Amino acid sequence: LKSQVMTKTEKKITSKDVLLYYPNIVGYIRVISMLASFCVSKISWKISILLYLLGFVGDVVDGYVARAFNQCSKFGGILDMVTDRVSTCGLLVILSNIYPGFSLYFIMLIVLDIASHWFHVMSVNAHHKSKEALQHRNPILQWYYSVYVLFGYCCVGTEVFYILLYVRANYDSILLEKICFYGCLPACILKQVVNVIQLLSAAEAIAESDCNDKNN
Repeated sequence: LKSQVMTKTEKKITSKDVLLYYPNIVGYIRVISMLASFCVSKISWKISILLYLLGFVGDVVDGYVARAFNQCSKFGGILDMVTDRVSTCGLLVILSNIYPGFSLYFIMLIVLDIASHWFHVMSVNAHHKSKEALQHRNPILQWYYSVYVLFGYCCVGTEVFYILLYVRANYDSILLEKICFYGCLPACILKQVVNVIQLLSAAEAIAESDCNDKNN
């Protein structure tokens, strides 16, 4: 009996264990890469982009690591989402300095990105991309998150579009120009449409929750 108790005690997970989960360590590396990218953005655009890409690739790696080691956690999910939002916003701030004539557009993209995702996360109880969380939401939103190819194209395409805007300010290439505007811009536009739908759907869900609380 004592040995069983000892075994259970040894297997008890602490907050430190969660903080040091492998996918969360990947997340910390992403944060460091992101901050370093912003710090050197006015010194070396090449190093800045390489560091940003390192953090971007880490966004794919941490999910696989979490599932491989059975280390999915609420903290990891929040760390991942916050890092995604902050890194994109930081890159848009850099672009607003590079393209001052379009600064208002970049600001509006930041506002929409933060508002849409924050409202969405606050309106669900499960993981914000799960079927359970999207069960009673806008059909377009359900379709968007269920078609992984479309979801991947919009998310990756949008980030690549921003990165290529950064690159084209420092390096001329007809090929990159075509990839940027013909391949990635449609993904960015579609992503913003989804963000608007997501924001409105989440706002309605939160208001409906308030109604249920008041009426019960």
